Amino acid sequence: MRHVRNVTAFAVILFAVVLALSPPAVRAHEQETFVDWNVAYANLDFLGAPAFIEANDPLTLADDVPHVGQVDAAGDYDRIQLNTGDVLVIEYSFRYLGERERRGDLFWVTRLGLDFGTIGRYVEFVGPVVRAREWIGGGSFALLPAQTYNATLVLRSLQPTERHLHVGVAVQDVGNLVAAPTVRPIPQNGPTLYGIFTEAVGPVAEPLPGFTVPGYGAVKLLEPWPWAVSGFVAQVVIGLGFIVIMYWYGRREKKRGAAA
Repeated sequence: MRHVRNVTAFAVILFAVVLALSPPAVRAHEQETFVDWNVAYANLDFLGAPAFIEANDPLTLADDVPHVGQVDAAGDYDRIQLNTGDVLVIEYSFRYLGERERRGDLFWVTRLGLDFGTIGRYVEFVGPVVRAREWIGGGSFALLPAQTYNATLVLRSLQPTERHLHVGVAVQDVGNLVAAPTVRPIPQNGPTLYGIFTEAVGPVAEPLPGFTVPGYGAVKLLEPWPWAVSGFVAQVVIGLGFIVIMYWYGRREKKRGAAA
């Protein structure tokens, strides 16, 4: 037993030393080896690199310069400097290639996944079925064969960290497919993913109060429904009334017992 404790303690100390000596630099998550890219390419075709826009203009996104989420000739990703609380708008397009209708969803991912709050998700149908941009909130949307979609994610920077940010589309019965160019033959570890580096500074920001997103209007992330408030008040009144009635009934029964 003592030998086991000594080995465990040595392993913990060794891990702490390695962790302390490791460089703090964040590596790019350039490829995704857990995706079956043959299946991915059979279901989705991303039509170009996502555009990442730091949307701090109070009126419009038109004056904000988009950062292209793709490696350059030197093999480097672009980088966006953020303050915590800043809004980041990401736009990307894709075509669904599946043979039958499925449900789809939009997602973003970093190495830890705790660095942004999702403020809004929008989808515009521009293929055989033409529909205006729709707010999809926390729900999913229909993926129709041969349909093209313009997707928009609105995120808010929460953590003062440096991260490699990716976006993608979740396809029902297929999986989460990170945005990447269609490359054939497929490299051993998959294609180089679309993405960008974000470097945020400042205190941790909480997204719950809501705020105005440039070009999208006021967004409240946590607001009780009127009927929920009135229902809560009614429950409190009924509960207090029940307590008073039971107290009165108990005193009456006590007096009857004393009189008997």
